[in-house]
Amino acid sequence: GRGVLATAAASLFEGTAFILAGVLLQALLSRVPRLRAAGLLPLLGCGCAGGASARSLPAAAATALTFGPAVALARLTAALLVSRLCRPKPERAESRDRAEDAAPLLDQLLSLLPAALLGGVVLHAFGELRIESVHPALQWLAGALLGFGAAPCALGAVALAASLHARAPLAAVGLLCTSGVIDVRALIREKHAHIGHDGLAYATLCAALVVVVARGGGALVHPRFAPPLALCAIGCAALAFVHRRASSTATRIAPTLMLAGAFIVAPAPVYTATETTLTDLFPGESLTFTGQLVHGKGSDALVRYAITCCRTDAAPVAVRLAHLLRFASGSWLSVDGVVVRSGEDLRLEARRTQRIAPPSDPFVYR
Repeated sequence: GRGVLATAAASLFEGTAFILAGVLLQALLSRVPRLRAAGLLPLLGCGCAGGASARSLPAAAATALTFGPAVALARLTAALLVSRLCRPKPERAESRDRAEDAAPLLDQLLSLLPAALLGGVVLHAFGELRIESVHPALQWLAGALLGFGAAPCALGAVALAASLHARAPLAAVGLLCTSGVIDVRALIREKHAHIGHDGLAYATLCAALVVVVARGGGALVHPRFAPPLALCAIGCAALAFVHRRASSTATRIAPTLMLAGAFIVAPAPVYTATETTLTDLFPGESLTFTGQLVHGKGSDALVRYAITCCRTDAAPVAVRLAHLLRFASGSWLSVDGVVVRSGEDLRLEARRTQRIAPPSDPFVYR
């Protein structure tokens, strides 16, 4: 439960920076008549409105950080093509203008919440499953069907795909091929009604952001997100003052979850030692590795999770050991040794093993 909550909160914290940037850009550029006429303003939202949500430029930026610019550009291009093919009948100018008004930050966080929670469940549930036994085609199809049916907002799709990436990369690819491009939302083009503002929700969100920034990411997001989130906290404080008399109970759900997640120290996802995930190793290389001991079938491994953007994309960095160690599973160890070849695998032959206290932050950042 704590792990799911923390992972969902991490997705929301990461999304806040992109959402607020999009909201500000929409507010500024909405004053340019040519952009309204060209129908470009929806591209600056999180993709919570109808249509192919991968048109969202903030979501494309998040995709580039997690999966690389090539994937982000491919999804953006595909979504724009689908949007053109599925373009509805022309609407009256005033109706189109209302549809392109920037959805409030709280609205967009609420739209992101279901995918954030689902991503947390997927990340922790898949730690107990052996996905490698499932046929690759079925993995891709399962991800594609999930993306088509769930049809999360664009930022939500990125968070959900990131949670799948470490354990079931083919399922993540399948999800990225459909969600936000060809999914239920893109085909139905549902209308999105804005919920509004809430002073207490903005204040709660501000408090959550302050906690994470003060903790340098708080094992929820990469430390490089701390400066943008500090700016978001200032913006939320201003919004809390401006909308201090506004009330919308539904918008308080996501900020409350984020505040709870900021204070909860949740363990890293469960890992089952199956393969070496360190790359570019070679026999004879000296290596010092700090991680948590995991007993596998006939072999031990040290594992540490690495974060690229937030907990949602946490991926295991593990190295198999040449010999079994007489420590309890879950012990934190610092091992000095040499990389040796064992059959077709590379393993770490320990020369010095030291038990250490669990670190305050179990993650590493890359």
